[in-house]
Parts: sequence; structure tokens; C-alpha cells
Amino acid sequence: AGCPLSLSQLWQKFWSIVRDFNLFPSTPPSTDEHQLRNQRISTRIFIILLTLSLTVLILYTSLINVTKTTDINSPTIIQYSQLYSTYPQTLTCACTQVSVNYDKFIQVSYTLHQICTSIFTTDFWTDYLINASLTLSLSRDDFRSSGSFTFQALNTFCQLSNQTISNRLTQFYSSQYVSVSVTPLQVLHSQSQAFVSQFISSMANDFSLSILTIRETTQSNGLFSGQLTNFNLTEQSDNFIVSYPLSYGDCSCASSAKCSLEFPIYD
Repeated sequence: AGCPLSLSQLWQKFWSIVRDFNLFPSTPPSTDEHQLRNQRISTRIFIILLTLSLTVLILYTSLINVTKTTDINSPTIIQYSQLYSTYPQTLTCACTQVSVNYDKFIQVSYTLHQICTSIFTTDFWTDYLINASLTLSLSRDDFRSSGSFTFQALNTFCQLSNQTISNRLTQFYSSQYVSVSVTPLQVLHSQSQAFVSQFISSMANDFSLSILTIRETTQSNGLFSGQLTNFNLTEQSDNFIVSYPLSYGDCSCASSAKCSLEFPIYD
């Protein structure tokens, strides 16, 4: 049996293999030392370049994000929320129905001013003021003599407000929200707030415009109020009756629809 090699002998043998390692031998094998040296240098350069290339490839592969597409059929809202919290940038969920009415996810509750549900808008209060104006000797500018008309107008205004809001809500609920993919909950919430704010602003502007139109039409056409508080009549000679505008301070009803006067209650 042969003797085992020593550590130094093993090292010399290993170094000899590395030194003489040649991936590009000539055919037939050459004994020219210069040619063999060039082949060994080419082998070492090739190994170095191959190692560098593999290193770069491994680093690039480990650093880039590889997107894997997974399909989930008919996920629940809880599943979607969990997936969205994990993959907010890449998650997409196509809708089987691209449009839905607002009433499916928005409900608007409203409350009128408390005076609209108070005694001041009831027939009892109106009848009380009418009876007071008939049984008491009141001045024409005493609030009690014309208060019944004021509260009737207030009651009508409350009813008109309620009806207007109800009609506009019906139109609002029939409007459709359109989206080809599921909208994230936070985005849908902010969009819903914007929809409701726009609805309130639009309705208030339209209602104010209607009131302004009535007031301006009454003033510009010289229409008489029921209590003759904007225009009055006077009889001239030959039983000829003409109308004339009333003034309150520096404000004339002939040129402005905003003239006003406080009605007192006399003892």
C-alpha cells in the first residue's frame, strides 16, 4: 500500500492542477510552452469573467421585485380589504357591474330648523293671531295684525323646503357612481363626502335662486303684496286710482326688493 500524502504534498498537487488547468487545449495537444501559457491565461480570464457575470446576475435577481399574479374569484369585502392593505399598489379588482345608484351606499338624513316643527307653523297659532286681530283694536303696523300672514308664509316656506329637499334627494339617489374596478374604501369615503357636499351646495344655491327670482319678479313688476307693504293705492281726482311705492327709511320698494321694517307689538 502506498504511503499517505503529506499536507505539503497535497497542496503542491492541488496547486499543480490549478496552475495547469486548461479549458482551451489545442488539437492535437501542444507541447509548446508559450502556447500552453496563453491557453492557461485564457482559461483564467474566462473563469474570472464567468464568476463576475454570475455574481452580477445573482445580485440583480435578488434585488429586483418579481410580481406574481394571483387570481381570486369573487372575494368577500373582508378579503379585499386585507389584500388591499398588503398590496395597495398592485391590487386590481374588476367589477361585474360598473355602475351603481348612490342610494346603494349613501343615505342622507336631514333635519329642518326647529321652528318648522314648532307651534308657530301650526293652524292653531295662525287662528290665534287671526282672532286676536279681529277682537282687538290694533294698529296697522302692529305685528299681531299681520302676524298671521307672516307665519303662514313661514309654514309654506318650511313645507317648500322639505319638499325641495325630498325631490332633490330622489334625483341624487338615482344618480350613478361609475367605476370599472373596486374603489378603495378610503377613496370611496372621500368621494362620497364630496358628492354630499356638492349636493347640499347645489340645492341651497338653487333654492336661494328661486326665492330671489320670486322677490325680484314681485318688485320689478310692481306686484302688490297681500298687506300692501310694498305698494299702495291712492285715489286722485275723477275717481282715478293710481299706485305708488312705499319707502322705509332710505329704501324705496320701487327700486329695491330688500326693503324691510320691524313690526312692533304695542301695549
